[in-house]
Amino acid sequence: MSEYIIAIELGSSKVVGIAGYRDENGQLVVSAIEKESATNIIKRGCIQNVDEVFSLVNKIKTKLENRLSPAKITKVYVGVGGVSVSAEEKITKRSFHEDSVIKQAHVQKLKEECRAMLPNTVDVLEIVPNGYIIDGRAERNAIGVTGTTIEAHYKAITAKPVLRRNIDRCFIERTKLPIAGYITGALATADVVLSKEERMLGCMLVDFGAETTTVSIYKNDTLVLLETLPMGGRNITRDIMSLNLISSEAEQLKITSGIAKGFKSEFNQRLKFEGDNMVEIDLAKLTSVVEARSEEIVANVDEQIKRAGLERKDLTAGVIVIGGAAKLRGWIELLEERFVGMKVRVGVLRKDIQAVEKESSQINDYIQAVGLLYAAKDDCTKTPANSAVEVERPQPVVVVPEEDDEEEIITITPEKHEEKPKRRSIFSSFFDKFGKMIEEGESEDEN
Repeated sequence: MSEYIIAIELGSSKVVGIAGYRDENGQLVVSAIEKESATNIIKRGCIQNVDEVFSLVNKIKTKLENRLSPAKITKVYVGVGGVSVSAEEKITKRSFHEDSVIKQAHVQKLKEECRAMLPNTVDVLEIVPNGYIIDGRAERNAIGVTGTTIEAHYKAITAKPVLRRNIDRCFIERTKLPIAGYITGALATADVVLSKEERMLGCMLVDFGAETTTVSIYKNDTLVLLETLPMGGRNITRDIMSLNLISSEAEQLKITSGIAKGFKSEFNQRLKFEGDNMVEIDLAKLTSVVEARSEEIVANVDEQIKRAGLERKDLTAGVIVIGGAAKLRGWIELLEERFVGMKVRVGVLRKDIQAVEKESSQINDYIQAVGLLYAAKDDCTKTPANSAVEVERPQPVVVVPEEDDEEEIITITPEKHEEKPKRRSIFSSFFDKFGKMIEEGESEDEN
């Protein structure tokens, strides 16, 4: 029995562990996904509470090993991201005494020079080549080309040192689990969502998360811009809390009836919470709060096109949207209104990525974790030599849905909260009915 690759995604709302392997054709097969909810212990990509994250990682490790038994996890790949991650353009040059064939050693030397140009105050995650100019000619691949001068263009991906330092404290010092490698989450996600054609034509990938929104812009198959905005779905939740609700109630209200764009009503609808205190919510006020913050986030996303030195017409492949917070009702409609003339679609995994049957229905909810697994290379488990159990791997199935299926965006299934169930009873029933009225378009008298 072959071993498995293991990757861990450290998100602001959850920690995800994922296991998989590559089949005989080299295609990725996802074998197991486990998650633990995280609240206020990872903020904007950086671990805030090392002990609590250590506890969650330990739980995930145990769950994965139970599913992969008798294999034992010996190391993991970990994704890095957040507001401190940025991409900076760097250029290095070299001249030859005579016309020469450019070799791998020359390219590697240019890459090292690029790394040396970066200050010691940042942690270098990756140096991404964006093309070369050899004797005035643009080349995607320099190796084997002849010339007397070469100019290498790179995107240097950097972060604050505390980002990786806290990961080390959690995994290496406490979990005693070696890290097989650090993977830049935004780049890995793009690899499993975007096609080569989309990167060539020009596109913008928007990952709308809990506390951050990451924007990646590609053109001519190169990374033009990578920016993480310090705003996400929880900003909307905090705004709703201003209506005199606690965090869990505001989150539930956002999920069940928050609308980023499109809802208008001539009626003065008011909702009542019955519990420790009586709270009334003006539906028009709720809509105003959600729309205002949503429009602010989209405006900041739009601004990144200008920062990349491009125009909307340059991104002919359009806008691709992923992330848990992108399930907010009306989010796609708001983007379509803002990016007039550009295609907007929900991102799904590439069709060559498969999963075992147990994970096939939910795999597109964990695109970021799948990206980490796809970028990883080495096996991270070891099966004891004296193991008497020979476990056959489950057969994978193709799991990619149709790209024009918008059900994931407009249909929201609220999570159940065990605490204070009596405070949700009237609220839940009202919005079940209210949501049905919106979808079915009932008459004014019926409303």
